[in-house]
Order: sequence, then C-alpha cells, then structure tokens
Amino acid sequence: MSVRIIPERIREARESVGMTDEQFADAIGVTRQSVGTYETGAFAPRGDVFSKIIAVTRQPPGFFTTPRKHTAERFLTPTWRSLKRMQRPDRLRVGRRLEWAFYIAESLAEYVELPPVHLPAIEFDYEREGNERIEEIADQLREFWNVGFGPITDLAPLLEYHGVIVIEEPVRCEDMDAVSRWQGGRPYMLYAADQESNSRKLFNLAHELGHLALHNGVEVNSRNLDRLEKQANRFAGAFLLPRRTFAREIANTTVDYFLSLKGRWRVAVAAMIYRCKELGILNPDQVKYMWKQMNARGIRKREPLDNAFALSKPTVLGSAVQMLIDNKVKLPAEIAEDVLLNASDVESLCSMPAGSLQNKVVSFPTLRQV
Repeated sequence: MSVRIIPERIREARESVGMTDEQFADAIGVTRQSVGTYETGAFAPRGDVFSKIIAVTRQPPGFFTTPRKHTAERFLTPTWRSLKRMQRPDRLRVGRRLEWAFYIAESLAEYVELPPVHLPAIEFDYEREGNERIEEIADQLREFWNVGFGPITDLAPLLEYHGVIVIEEPVRCEDMDAVSRWQGGRPYMLYAADQESNSRKLFNLAHELGHLALHNGVEVNSRNLDRLEKQANRFAGAFLLPRRTFAREIANTTVDYFLSLKGRWRVAVAAMIYRCKELGILNPDQVKYMWKQMNARGIRKREPLDNAFALSKPTVLGSAVQMLIDNKVKLPAEIAEDVLLNASDVESLCSMPAGSLQNKVVSFPTLRQV
C-alpha cells in the first residue's frame, strides 16, 4: 500500500524555508500551478519531484506523510512589528518556527513537566484603555512575579521560570527583532539571535511580554498594529524602567550620566530618553538636547555598553530534551522523529549545539596484538 503525502505539509515545508510558490516551483522544477495542486491535494507530486521537495525543504520524508500526534489549533497572527517592512515569506517562515516550537514543547510535555504558566489574569481593552492602565499592569506583573522595582538584568530566565517558551534563533531579517503569541494555552516568544545589541534584546523581550500580557486574544491586522506596537513599547518601558524607582534617578541630562544609568538598568540610552519623555521627567527642550548630544557623539544607532553585559540563553526546551536523553527515555534521533522534523531544526529551536540529536556511535577499542 502506497503512503499518502499530506498536501498541507508541502505548504508548511515551503513556508518554513521562506519561499513563495513561484520560487518553490523553480527550485523543484515544476510550474507554479503544479505547486498549487500539490498543496491543495488535487494532485500528488511524482517521485522525482517529491525527492526534490525533500532536498529543498530539508525535512525527512515522514514529515510529509505522517499525521502529528499533537494538532495545532488555529493560532492567532503573531505580533509582527511591521506588516509592511517585513516581507510575507519572512513572516510565514518565522511563524512556522513558532508553530514547530509548539509541537516540540507538546511532545516533551508527555515526559517532562514544563514550568507552569504563571501570569496574572489581566483585563485590558486595547481600543479604550490607555497609558495609565499599561503602567498599572506593568507594576502588577512585577508584584505578581515578586521581582521588586529595581533593574531586571536578565529576562529570558525569568520568562521561562513563569512558563513562557522562549526561542532564540537567527531570523535573517532586519525588520524582525522578536515575535510572540499564545499557543495551546501557553505563551511563546522568539527573538533574534542576530540582533547585535543585548540592550536591544532585553527591550525586545519586554516588548513581547507586553503583547502577551495586553493583547492575548487580539487578532493583529493592518488597522490595529500601530496601536498595539505603541502599547507594547509603553509596557516595555514601564516594566524595565518603573516610574516609582527609575524616575527618581534622573539627576542629570548629560549622555555620560545616562550611560552610567545604562550600566545599572541595562536599557539603551535612547529608550531611557523616550521613557523620560513619556513620564514628563524631561521637557521637550531637554529631550532635544539629549538627542543632539547623541548625534554629536555618533551613538544614535549604536551605543556604548550595548554588550557590556551578558544575557542568558533559553534553556527550558533544551534541558527537557537532554533530560530524556540522559535518562535513556529517548535516543537523540528519536526526539526529532517524534515531532517529524529535521534534527537541526529541533536543535536550533531548543538552543542546543549542532549535532546534539544525532545518535552517537561509540567505537570499541581494538585489541593490541602481543
């Protein structure tokens, strides 16, 4: 009996490599119309074409022929920073990475107890409520997590401890710093490993936390995106630079003083200036003076101390995988087989070294002849 190719998997695999249907057709040597028939199930690809699909998408044959144990619900659109600057193939590609992280986490949760989701029940009407409510929610979350109101110097471990699945990967897209959404009752967040500034990464994580806290259940579209982004930025500033503590430290309006604050709060000087503007700590003339200082020193885009501190890598998924291997519950290769993905994709999504999920062959030493 021949094995049936699942049409939706061809589309999933194509989107996962960031190809349009036309680019995919060129890569596998067929017409664009043929790709459409494969993805709808009207026709199945011939054997030679299927081999090319496997080669181009780098997914194992079972990816295309085996139903998954865990079925994804209809996920809401991820919280893209821009629907214009970020091209649709890139959005689809990164969206598939989030989806695959869901499959991995669900598979691991059969054997390992992942950290429970620990977020307060937040009611926020993004269309009617404003900045004061966002400030209150940021303070509420700090209190709920019992982290006080001082600097938060590392955010990924805090997010993971409270049940957020965090992924750090190169995204190969200038217009995507981070993205997030709720999947299967759990928040997921992916941020760009190829972002060079750790201060920016810290703010990006807080920005996505804002989306998760404020916009759960909101469908992102071109009409509401600008508002959602401004609200997430306001949350990030309020969460990382609480008004009750940060505001009282603004004793000087020189760049050097703000750089000293950056060493303490680990937030970019630019973000601190915006925060001071939001809170009315600096008047418009003072804000303009600060920008002039930064422009004069050539640090408006790339600041000193951006990488003066380290940020932790995500560990939850990788630790869960390693636990299964160490306790001989699963062989390394079985981890990827369970989720029907290329091992390198699973390694990347789990922040594991390349080759971790390859079964190792231990050579037996030969006897020395006497």
